[in-house]
Amino acid sequence: MKLYLKLLLIMVLAPQVALAFDFKEGGLCYNINHDKKTVTLTYEHLILQALDAPPPTEKGYVGNIVIPEKVKHNGKTYKVTAIDRETFMGNRDLKSVIVPKSVKTIGNGAFAQCYSLKNVVLPPDLTEIGNYMFAESNLTEITIPEKVKSIGQSAFSNCPLKSIVIPNSVKNISKSAFSACRWLEKVTLGNSVQTIGEAAFSICPKLKDINLPASLQEIGAQAFYEGGMESVTIPATTKSIGDGAFKYCNKLTTLLVENGNKTYDSRNNCNAVIETVTGTLVAGCNNSVIPESVTKIGDEAFYGCKNIYNIDIPSSVTEIGNQAFFYCTNLRDIELPNSVTSIGERAFCGCDSLETVTIPNSVKHIGYGTFLHDKKMKAVTIGSGVISISEWAFKGLNNLQSIICDIEDVTSVKLGKNVFDEIDKSKCTLYVPKGTTDTYMSSPQWKEFTRIIER
Repeated sequence: MKLYLKLLLIMVLAPQVALAFDFKEGGLCYNINHDKKTVTLTYEHLILQALDAPPPTEKGYVGNIVIPEKVKHNGKTYKVTAIDRETFMGNRDLKSVIVPKSVKTIGNGAFAQCYSLKNVVLPPDLTEIGNYMFAESNLTEITIPEKVKSIGQSAFSNCPLKSIVIPNSVKNISKSAFSACRWLEKVTLGNSVQTIGEAAFSICPKLKDINLPASLQEIGAQAFYEGGMESVTIPATTKSIGDGAFKYCNKLTTLLVENGNKTYDSRNNCNAVIETVTGTLVAGCNNSVIPESVTKIGDEAFYGCKNIYNIDIPSSVTEIGNQAFFYCTNLRDIELPNSVTSIGERAFCGCDSLETVTIPNSVKHIGYGTFLHDKKMKAVTIGSGVISISEWAFKGLNNLQSIICDIEDVTSVKLGKNVFDEIDKSKCTLYVPKGTTDTYMSSPQWKEFTRIIER
């Protein structure tokens, strides 16, 4: 009966099931390439041709694997020239792989999520490290071949690498290439690297030693987010630095631009990066001094600088960008000059040590969540020139005792939702200009304060 059922099952499924590889030799699966002379190493699985569901996958590559340069099948010898995408992906018991010199290309995700994989020998003629190639593997070291020109997106993300040498052949390091390599301490960049992509070395808290070569033209947004560097020098060749490139680098004390850079400078030994033409301070550090010529504090410029205790903003500044001082948890004192006209979204959000702030009369716009969850804030002064206050601007100021508002016609101010949410309005006193009590007491959100006093 069992034999009959097996035969019946084979007869039913035979038209629907096909192997996704051409042949198998020495425990490895291969597909014959179009030239009929070479093969691509692939993985073993079945394709259910008549069903819409994805095919079941059986990836049985385990232990230590040596891929041959040539393989013989049915009396014919083939040269192994490529490894298919995701070939070893998810093989939890794979420990090491030696790739032969004959291999020229390796597909995306080939060794991803191989949690026991500690050693891979790559072929010398490889020109590209593909996307997600080693993501979430257990590599602690690897030698990148001298002919590799680019490193793909998330290629080594979440690997326990301790150091990496990028050869001189590499020009591009893509988005998140080494992100979340939490044990990475040292990176040596070759002399041809032109682009470091978005978040390329983000969440590498132990990364203290990295050289930025003279060839570098672009640093992507959040490229070194949460890095452990203490000192960084931007080369004279760098033309573009993305928002938050050094955000949350709370150990960074020295940030300089080389002389001769036509896009950025560190004027007056300010220990910051300033866009020369616009006067925008795009990146700062714990020891930055903002020069008089700066016109804008850029988005995320001081994001996560936990060792800033006070900082002077000169009267040349007219705008404070989004998240400019986000999560500067030890910032205790800041004075906004009467030149600032706009304060961006969450500009001072999470500044847990900030107790008082005076928004000058020059400010017209207060952004979304500007002072969100500044838990120690006790007193706020809102200048007379404000015409809009966005949602959650003062939300979560649990210890706020007073608001001095100098706006004469509060009905003309555009308010977002829940501007004063989570403030104890029975204990926080709202001080308003003479003769305006009735207007405040009848205006949405302002009227929620039970103690409104003219001054």
